Amino acid sequence: MNQNQKKKQMTRGLTIALALLVVAAIVVTIVAVVSSKRTKPNPSDTTGTTPGQTTGTTAPEQTTKPGDEPIVADDVTFISPVTNGNISKEWSAEIPVYSDTMEDYRVHLGVDIEADAGTPVYAAADGIIESVTLDPMMGQTIVISHNGGYKSVYQNLQTVIPEGIAEGVTVKAGDEIGAIGDTALVEISQSPHLHFEIYKDDKCEDPLTYVTVTPIDDETYYED
Repeated sequence: MNQNQKKKQMTRGLTIALALLVVAAIVVTIVAVVSSKRTKPNPSDTTGTTPGQTTGTTAPEQTTKPGDEPIVADDVTFISPVTNGNISKEWSAEIPVYSDTMEDYRVHLGVDIEADAGTPVYAAADGIIESVTLDPMMGQTIVISHNGGYKSVYQNLQTVIPEGIAEGVTVKAGDEIGAIGDTALVEISQSPHLHFEIYKDDKCEDPLTYVTVTPIDDETYYED
């Protein structure tokens, strides 16, 4: 083999090697691109992790239990929350009145309906229980939301309440929601009573403009 033939063979070998290197580089590039596409998160995939979320599937949509739907009515009709009771202190949201317990003058945002401890307390109108709490000053408290922007508040209840009375439960006027107690620390010197409030669009109203309380022994008296 002469010198020219040797040069041609070397040139051909280099050309083949370079061609193989170019093909290998192209293959590596294609594999990398495909792998990147497979591992890139899909924005529409709700099973992945996104900022502010934890890994997992989307939580199922909550459904409303039968009887929990808001009551649709044009008017709200109130009844007395206590069948028979004496008004021991009137509503006075603007003029402070004397508090025997606190020994000072302060506004009184409800009416106190006095009756024996354990006397049933009823929902004053159709509505949904907004909260059931143990207020540090006013004791066991239940708040019911009604149509038309009304709310009724029941305080100084016994701590034990009927089964099923809880936040979010729908009640009808006359449903028993608790019993008269003596859990309100700021009214502890008074006899057992229900402290009852009514609000219209978050403004405190005189409950006695909405309900008529039948007095015990057909006699209504007021605390001095």
